[in-house]
Amino acid sequence: MNFSKNQNIYKWWVYSSIAVVIFVQVGDQTGTNIAMPSMSAEFNADIPTVQWVYLLYTLCISSLLLPMGRFSDIFGRKSVYCSGLVVFIIGGIVATISQNFPMLLIARAIQGIAVSMILANGMALLVEAFPKSERGLALGLYLSVIGMGGLLGTLLSGYLVSEYGWRALYMASVLVSSSGLLLSLFVIQKNSSIKQSSHSKFDWYGAIFSATALSSFLLSMTFSHTLGWGSLPVITGFFVSVISLIMFVWRERVFESPMIDLSLFKNPVFFVGTLGRFLTFMAGSSVFFLMPFYVIQVMDLSAFTAAVLSSPMPIMMTLTSPLSGKISDKFGTKWPTLCGLFCWGLAIFISTTLTVDSTQFSVLLIHFLAGAGNGIFQSPNQSSIVSVVSSEKYGVVTSVISMVRTAGNLTGTAVATSVVVLTMSSMGLEPNLSILESVSDPQKIAEIRFAFTEGISRAFTLATAIVVISFTLNIFGPNIKFDSVNVGK
Repeated sequence: MNFSKNQNIYKWWVYSSIAVVIFVQVGDQTGTNIAMPSMSAEFNADIPTVQWVYLLYTLCISSLLLPMGRFSDIFGRKSVYCSGLVVFIIGGIVATISQNFPMLLIARAIQGIAVSMILANGMALLVEAFPKSERGLALGLYLSVIGMGGLLGTLLSGYLVSEYGWRALYMASVLVSSSGLLLSLFVIQKNSSIKQSSHSKFDWYGAIFSATALSSFLLSMTFSHTLGWGSLPVITGFFVSVISLIMFVWRERVFESPMIDLSLFKNPVFFVGTLGRFLTFMAGSSVFFLMPFYVIQVMDLSAFTAAVLSSPMPIMMTLTSPLSGKISDKFGTKWPTLCGLFCWGLAIFISTTLTVDSTQFSVLLIHFLAGAGNGIFQSPNQSSIVSVVSSEKYGVVTSVISMVRTAGNLTGTAVATSVVVLTMSSMGLEPNLSILESVSDPQKIAEIRFAFTEGISRAFTLATAIVVISFTLNIFGPNIKFDSVNVGK
């Protein structure tokens, strides 16, 4: 399609095509979590084994985001984005027909590679389609799709898995992704200004070093609370991560076409934006991860009730993201960012007051504030980070944005889990809430629930302190107003 005469129409067509795809990605990820018990039963795999369906997928995405972002900056975003959709569809077909567990793992690895190609370009394509004065709005709309995917995708995935089995989930994602691919092929224009000169080379060694550094770090953080922070595998993983990071930095400093310009981190806007983002998601992940355990095991409510109590989070994220983005376009990124951090901090602070006798209203309030904080914070935060580069570098920078979020989430989850484990162990109790199902002594049950609640209270206290650090960092950060920004589109 040719929209050269009406850019206003073009931006909404691009948004529609990307929204379909991102909705599918979020629904696929949440649906896989719902489907894992069924997969475990069919393939006779225990919980630690079946968790690799999620872990391998996440590792492939996280470790390849930066290389894929750079790859698209060199060879063109539409080509890499649409190729990623094709690969995702292939992976979905393989998952649907999987006859054994290793085949399913291969399918999820294929899809993880594909999603790294999609996420490294989806946000960048959307930012390009909207004018600079509406960048915050564009990113807010992008986040609203993620919120809707988290809410509606979970419900639709749960229905498909319960009624037709887990394979129906992947078949549905193949069908919807195919429509998204067709729409993207016809709608998204190739922008010649994005494709860099023939002198640009892809840094394969840099890609290997960055992927190794991130995957080693994430694996070590993931298994730190089960194997122990001082265990040989965890220490080895951190060591490999540090050495790979050093090699990556050295490579980027000497290579003529680096994957990412390290001088960006000297820019206060970029530095404050990325560090604040990492700290915020590190703190916020404790709410995402620990609250379901609290609601189901401590409050003794059903999984469905837990889902209902958490529903304000994606709803508020969906509603507040575009509004925050629009406000940041008009008044600058600093104050919406601080407002979002305040809501996040308040939600986590209230979480520190939870007891074994807390009400459902407290849980609803926490998720309401957390969802609002997430939505209000992300749009201006992403806008400020993207503002420091010109359009030909959008791919790698938006990849950094997604990569920082993933690293923050996994780091925060590992730290929060370790705090809970240490707290329960120090009280002479096994840090395992599943034993509640086999314990009949009311006194013992009360002790376990009290110990866990004490553990999450300490984890939330640490998370509150981390949000305060991020808030303070952003107070002294610059306020980006896009009518005064001379970079980007």
